[in-house]
Amino acid sequence: MNKTFRRALAAAFAMLLSAASAFAMTIGTFNIEFFTMSGSSEDRSQPYTPADMRELADSIRRSGADVLALQEIEGNATMRFFTATALPGWKYFGNDTDGTQDLFFLWNPSKVTLVGTPQLYYANRTGRFEGRKFKLFDRPPLVARFKDNASGNIYTLANVHLKSMTTIGKSDAEYAARYNLAKRAAQTKKLDELAQRLEKPAFILGDYNSPDPQKEVNFPLLGLRYGYSFDNWNNNLDYIGYVGIGRDKLGEVKETETRIRHRSTRRKDHPDHDIVAVEIRD
Repeated sequence: MNKTFRRALAAAFAMLLSAASAFAMTIGTFNIEFFTMSGSSEDRSQPYTPADMRELADSIRRSGADVLALQEIEGNATMRFFTATALPGWKYFGNDTDGTQDLFFLWNPSKVTLVGTPQLYYANRTGRFEGRKFKLFDRPPLVARFKDNASGNIYTLANVHLKSMTTIGKSDAEYAARYNLAKRAAQTKKLDELAQRLEKPAFILGDYNSPDPQKEVNFPLLGLRYGYSFDNWNNNLDYIGYVGIGRDKLGEVKETETRIRHRSTRRKDHPDHDIVAVEIRD
Protein backbone atom coordinates (compact mmCIF):
# COMPACT_ATOMS: atom_id res chain seq x y z
CA MET A 1 0.00 0.00 0.00
CA ASN A 2 1.71 3.23 -1.12
CA LYS A 3 1.86 6.40 0.98
CA THR A 4 -0.58 8.34 -1.21
CA PHE A 5 -3.22 5.64 -0.88
CA ARG A 6 -2.68 5.38 2.88
CA ARG A 7 -3.09 9.13 3.29
CA ALA A 8 -6.27 9.09 1.19
CA LEU A 9 -7.62 6.18 3.22
CA ALA A 10 -6.82 7.94 6.50
CA ALA A 11 -8.49 11.13 5.29
CA ALA A 12 -11.61 9.21 4.25
CA PHE A 13 -11.72 7.44 7.62
CA ALA A 14 -11.38 10.76 9.44
CA MET A 15 -14.28 12.16 7.45
CA LEU A 16 -16.41 9.17 8.37
CA LEU A 17 -15.59 9.62 12.05
CA SER A 18 -16.39 13.31 11.81
CA ALA A 19 -19.73 12.62 10.15
CA ALA A 20 -20.57 9.93 12.71
CA SER A 21 -20.03 12.37 15.59
CA ALA A 22 -21.62 15.39 13.89
CA PHE A 23 -23.97 17.54 15.90
CA ALA A 24 -27.59 17.03 14.88
CA MET A 25 -29.45 19.84 16.61
CA THR A 26 -29.07 22.38 19.40
CA ILE A 27 -31.52 22.84 22.29
CA GLY A 28 -31.51 25.55 24.90
CA THR A 29 -33.32 27.43 27.64
CA PHE A 30 -33.92 31.15 28.06
CA ASN A 31 -35.77 33.08 30.76
CA ILE A 32 -36.57 36.34 28.95
CA GLU A 33 -37.68 38.12 32.16
CA PHE A 34 -41.30 39.25 31.86
CA PHE A 35 -41.36 39.23 28.07
CA THR A 36 -44.31 41.54 27.48
CA MET A 37 -45.59 44.00 24.89
CA SER A 38 -48.01 45.67 27.30
CA GLY A 39 -46.04 45.95 30.52
CA SER A 40 -47.34 44.91 33.93
CA SER A 41 -48.03 46.91 37.06
CA GLU A 42 -47.79 43.68 39.07
CA ASP A 43 -44.11 43.07 38.30
CA ARG A 44 -43.26 46.64 37.20
CA SER A 45 -41.94 45.36 33.88
CA GLN A 46 -41.56 47.70 30.94
CA PRO A 47 -42.93 46.74 27.52
CA TYR A 48 -40.43 45.30 25.07
CA THR A 49 -40.04 47.61 22.10
CA PRO A 50 -39.50 46.41 18.51
CA ALA A 51 -35.83 47.39 18.89
CA ASP A 52 -35.59 45.29 22.09
CA MET A 53 -37.12 42.35 20.24
CA ARG A 54 -34.63 42.67 17.41
CA GLU A 55 -31.79 42.47 19.94
CA LEU A 56 -33.41 39.38 21.48
CA ALA A 57 -33.68 37.79 18.05
CA ASP A 58 -29.99 38.51 17.39
CA SER A 59 -29.09 36.76 20.66
CA ILE A 60 -31.20 33.74 19.77
CA ARG A 61 -29.55 33.44 16.36
CA ARG A 62 -26.08 33.78 17.91
CA SER A 63 -26.87 30.98 20.35
CA GLY A 64 -27.30 28.55 17.45
CA ALA A 65 -30.35 27.04 19.16
CA ASP A 66 -32.81 25.25 16.91
CA VAL A 67 -35.39 25.02 19.70
CA LEU A 68 -35.61 26.97 22.95
CA ALA A 69 -37.58 26.46 26.16
CA LEU A 70 -38.70 29.97 27.16
CA GLN A 71 -39.83 31.18 30.58
CA GLU A 72 -41.62 34.35 31.75
CA ILE A 73 -43.59 35.01 28.58
CA GLU A 74 -46.71 37.21 28.55
CA GLY A 75 -48.56 35.01 26.09
CA ASN A 76 -49.44 34.31 22.47
CA ALA A 77 -49.86 37.97 21.48
CA THR A 78 -46.31 38.81 22.52
CA MET A 79 -44.86 35.73 20.81
CA ARG A 80 -46.88 36.38 17.65
CA PHE A 81 -45.57 39.95 17.42
CA PHE A 82 -42.02 38.85 18.25
CA THR A 83 -41.79 36.18 15.58
CA ALA A 84 -43.54 38.31 12.95
CA THR A 85 -41.28 41.31 13.43
CA ALA A 86 -37.95 39.86 14.55
CA LEU A 87 -37.85 36.08 13.84
CA PRO A 88 -39.90 35.55 10.68
CA GLY A 89 -40.52 31.90 9.92
CA TRP A 90 -39.95 30.70 13.49
CA LYS A 91 -42.79 28.96 15.32
CA TYR A 92 -43.95 28.87 18.92
CA PHE A 93 -46.32 27.06 21.27
CA GLY A 94 -47.05 27.83 24.90
CA ASN A 95 -49.35 27.79 27.89
CA ASP A 96 -51.09 31.14 27.44
CA THR A 97 -52.58 32.37 30.73
CA ASP A 98 -53.50 35.80 32.09
CA GLY A 99 -50.04 36.24 33.61
CA THR A 100 -46.56 37.16 32.40
CA GLN A 101 -44.80 33.97 33.47
CA ASP A 102 -46.02 31.53 30.85
CA LEU A 103 -43.85 28.73 29.44
CA PHE A 104 -43.31 28.52 25.68
CA PHE A 105 -41.30 26.63 23.11
CA LEU A 106 -39.74 28.53 20.20
CA TRP A 107 -38.20 26.71 17.24
CA ASN A 108 -36.80 27.07 13.74
CA PRO A 109 -38.95 24.86 11.46
CA SER A 110 -36.19 24.69 8.84
CA LYS A 111 -34.18 22.69 11.41
CA VAL A 112 -36.74 20.95 13.63
CA THR A 113 -40.38 19.87 13.46
CA LEU A 114 -42.89 19.74 16.30
CA VAL A 115 -44.27 16.21 16.69
CA GLY A 116 -47.79 16.00 18.09
CA THR A 117 -49.23 18.53 20.54
CA PRO A 118 -47.34 19.79 23.63
CA GLN A 119 -48.83 18.78 26.97
CA LEU A 120 -48.94 20.26 30.47
CA TYR A 121 -48.08 18.01 33.40
CA TYR A 122 -49.29 18.27 37.02
CA ALA A 123 -51.36 21.39 36.29
CA ASN A 124 -53.94 20.56 38.96
CA ARG A 125 -51.73 18.88 41.55
CA THR A 126 -51.69 20.28 45.08
CA GLY A 127 -49.68 19.75 48.23
CA ARG A 128 -49.94 20.61 51.91
CA PHE A 129 -47.64 22.63 54.13
CA GLU A 130 -48.23 23.16 57.85
CA GLY A 131 -51.94 22.46 57.42
CA ARG A 132 -52.43 24.59 54.33
CA LYS A 133 -52.98 23.47 50.75
CA PHE A 134 -50.84 24.89 47.97
CA LYS A 135 -50.75 24.58 44.21
CA LEU A 136 -47.83 22.33 43.33
CA PHE A 137 -46.76 24.11 40.13
CA ASP A 138 -47.67 27.73 39.54
CA ARG A 139 -45.99 27.15 36.15
CA PRO A 140 -46.74 23.52 35.21
CA PRO A 141 -44.06 21.76 33.14
CA LEU A 142 -44.73 21.98 29.40
CA VAL A 143 -43.63 18.93 27.40
CA ALA A 144 -43.17 18.70 23.63
CA ARG A 145 -41.46 16.38 21.14
CA PHE A 146 -39.27 17.64 18.31
CA LYS A 147 -37.79 15.89 15.29
CA ASP A 148 -34.41 16.85 13.93
CA ASN A 149 -35.11 17.37 10.23
CA ALA A 150 -31.64 16.24 9.14
CA SER A 151 -31.38 12.96 11.05
CA GLY A 152 -35.03 12.15 11.75
CA ASN A 153 -34.24 11.64 15.45
CA ILE A 154 -37.00 12.66 17.86
CA TYR A 155 -36.34 14.17 21.28
CA THR A 156 -38.69 14.97 24.17
CA LEU A 157 -38.25 18.35 25.87
CA ALA A 158 -39.79 19.37 29.19
CA ASN A 159 -39.81 23.11 29.92
CA VAL A 160 -39.68 23.89 33.67
CA HIS A 161 -39.58 26.93 35.93
CA LEU A 162 -39.31 25.94 39.58
CA LYS A 163 -40.23 27.76 42.77
CA SER A 164 -37.89 30.55 43.75
CA MET A 165 -36.13 30.38 47.12
CA THR A 166 -36.36 34.12 47.76
CA THR A 167 -38.10 35.51 50.84
CA ILE A 168 -37.86 39.15 49.74
CA GLY A 169 -41.01 41.09 50.60
CA LYS A 170 -42.40 38.41 52.92
CA SER A 171 -43.60 39.57 56.33
CA ASP A 172 -42.58 36.26 57.93
CA ALA A 173 -39.26 35.34 56.31
CA GLU A 174 -38.78 32.17 58.37
CA TYR A 175 -42.19 30.81 57.37
CA ALA A 176 -41.55 31.76 53.75
CA ALA A 177 -38.20 29.93 53.76
CA ARG A 178 -39.82 26.75 55.16
CA TYR A 179 -42.61 27.00 52.60
CA ASN A 180 -40.13 27.44 49.73
CA LEU A 181 -38.20 24.35 50.79
CA ALA A 182 -41.34 22.25 51.14
CA LYS A 183 -42.77 23.33 47.78
CA ARG A 184 -39.47 22.82 45.95
CA ALA A 185 -39.09 19.35 47.48
CA ALA A 186 -42.56 18.45 46.20
CA GLN A 187 -41.79 19.89 42.77
CA THR A 188 -38.46 18.12 42.34
CA LYS A 189 -40.00 14.84 43.44
CA LYS A 190 -42.50 15.21 40.59
CA LEU A 191 -39.72 16.12 38.18
CA ASP A 192 -38.00 12.85 39.04
CA GLU A 193 -41.28 11.08 38.29
CA LEU A 194 -41.68 13.01 35.04
CA ALA A 195 -38.15 12.15 33.93
CA GLN A 196 -39.05 8.46 34.16
CA ARG A 197 -42.39 8.88 32.36
CA LEU A 198 -41.14 10.83 29.35
CA GLU A 199 -40.42 9.09 26.06
CA LYS A 200 -36.64 8.89 25.67
CA PRO A 201 -34.31 10.49 24.87
CA ALA A 202 -35.62 13.37 26.95
CA PHE A 203 -34.41 16.66 28.34
CA ILE A 204 -35.77 18.56 31.35
CA LEU A 205 -34.55 22.09 30.85
CA GLY A 206 -35.34 25.54 32.15
CA ASP A 207 -34.99 27.86 35.13
CA TYR A 208 -34.38 25.67 38.17
CA ASN A 209 -34.19 28.75 40.44
CA SER A 210 -31.34 27.22 42.42
CA PRO A 211 -27.54 27.45 42.16
CA ASP A 212 -27.21 23.71 42.86
CA PRO A 213 -30.36 21.81 41.81
CA GLN A 214 -28.36 18.60 41.31
CA LYS A 215 -28.76 18.06 45.06
CA GLU A 216 -32.55 18.04 44.56
CA VAL A 217 -33.17 15.88 41.46
CA ASN A 218 -32.06 12.35 40.63
CA PHE A 219 -31.35 12.82 36.91
CA PRO A 220 -28.09 14.41 35.66
CA LEU A 221 -27.99 18.13 34.91
CA LEU A 222 -25.80 20.13 32.57
CA GLY A 223 -24.88 23.69 33.46
CA LEU A 224 -22.20 26.19 32.64
CA ARG A 225 -18.67 25.25 33.69
CA TYR A 226 -17.54 28.87 33.49
CA GLY A 227 -19.44 32.13 33.81
CA TYR A 228 -22.98 32.75 34.95
CA SER A 229 -26.39 32.31 33.38
CA PHE A 230 -28.03 34.70 35.88
CA ASP A 231 -25.97 37.87 35.69
CA ASN A 232 -27.51 39.89 38.49
CA TRP A 233 -26.64 37.33 41.18
CA ASN A 234 -23.47 36.01 39.56
CA ASN A 235 -24.66 32.41 39.71
CA ASN A 236 -26.31 29.72 37.60
CA LEU A 237 -30.03 28.97 37.73
CA ASP A 238 -30.53 27.54 34.23
CA TYR A 239 -29.85 23.86 33.53
CA ILE A 240 -30.45 21.10 31.01
CA GLY A 241 -31.31 17.71 32.49
CA TYR A 242 -31.09 14.58 30.36
CA VAL A 243 -32.36 10.99 30.53
CA GLY A 244 -32.14 8.12 28.09
CA ILE A 245 -29.08 9.55 26.34
CA GLY A 246 -25.38 9.35 27.19
CA ARG A 247 -23.28 12.34 28.15
CA ASP A 248 -20.99 11.50 25.23
CA LYS A 249 -23.84 12.40 22.87
CA LEU A 250 -23.95 15.97 24.16
CA GLY A 251 -21.55 18.83 23.57
CA GLU A 252 -20.35 21.45 26.01
CA VAL A 253 -22.95 23.79 27.45
CA LYS A 254 -22.62 27.26 25.96
CA GLU A 255 -23.83 30.65 27.14
CA THR A 256 -25.04 33.49 24.94
CA GLU A 257 -25.20 36.96 26.50
CA THR A 258 -28.69 38.46 26.12
CA ARG A 259 -28.24 41.88 27.74
CA ILE A 260 -30.32 44.55 25.99
CA ARG A 261 -28.54 47.91 26.16
CA HIS A 262 -31.68 50.02 26.34
CA ARG A 263 -33.14 47.99 29.23
CA SER A 264 -29.97 47.50 31.29
CA THR A 265 -27.96 49.59 33.74
CA ARG A 266 -24.36 49.44 34.92
CA ARG A 267 -25.46 47.36 37.91
CA LYS A 268 -28.15 45.14 36.43
CA ASP A 269 -28.64 43.31 33.15
CA HIS A 270 -32.05 42.90 31.55
CA PRO A 271 -33.00 40.27 30.61
CA ASP A 272 -31.27 38.98 33.75
CA HIS A 273 -30.81 35.43 32.36
CA ASP A 274 -28.65 34.39 29.42
CA ILE A 275 -29.33 31.64 26.89
CA VAL A 276 -27.91 28.24 27.89
CA ALA A 277 -27.70 25.71 25.05
CA VAL A 278 -26.16 22.36 24.19
CA GLU A 279 -25.62 20.49 20.94
CA ILE A 280 -26.87 16.91 20.53
CA ARG A 281 -24.70 14.52 18.53
CA ASP A 282 -26.40 12.46 15.87
